[in-house]
Amino acid sequence: PQLLGTPIFQSIASFFRNIQIDWLKFFEQFSRFDEITKLTFHAIGLTEAFLARRAFSQTSSDQEQVYKRFFLAGALHAIISGQPVPRVATSFGIPRGTLQTALGSAISHASKVTHFTKELPEYWALSSVFDVLVQKLFFAGTPELSQILELPGIRHARAKQLHRSGYQTLQKISAADPHILSSEIDHLTVKQAQKIISSAKILLKEKADALTDEALQLLNIGQV
Repeated sequence: PQLLGTPIFQSIASFFRNIQIDWLKFFEQFSRFDEITKLTFHAIGLTEAFLARRAFSQTSSDQEQVYKRFFLAGALHAIISGQPVPRVATSFGIPRGTLQTALGSAISHASKVTHFTKELPEYWALSSVFDVLVQKLFFAGTPELSQILELPGIRHARAKQLHRSGYQTLQKISAADPHILSSEIDHLTVKQAQKIISSAKILLKEKADALTDEALQLLNIGQV
């Protein structure tokens, strides 16, 4: 764990030193944490007493960086959970630009840890965890586009075009007519539309097969 954490900590240390957070908001947010988050808070050596002192005093401490990192992680968790970035920025008292920078940094570092763990067989479980985390971070702030962004080669701009034109799900995209889709989306050729529709059909089939396999496994467990 120390080997995994050290390069991440050092590379963003200056970011956490410079970030300004509202300690009173942090103290208020703590009361809203669920039990698992509170257990994590205490497990890494953080205390409510420190938050209370910092919230009502201007005295700084060398410990602040760890608290700042936890606070920012809480904000990112809120975004991953589906809350819009502007709302999270307001509730946590973090400038929206700072939050966007933190989100980009988190995606970058989580991706690096994912590649690192994939090289070490003993960390296969961590690799799966970080794979999921990277996907959640990537889709954070735009949960309504998450299905569309699963399609290969589709970026945010194109996903937004599809979503605005009524193609919000893989099912709707897979059932589209390529000529109509092409006419409704700017700068999308019929050939490109056909490729998108084909990709949506393949992805839906893969998802259906995965659900079927999972259902069969559950049935087999129930029969044991």
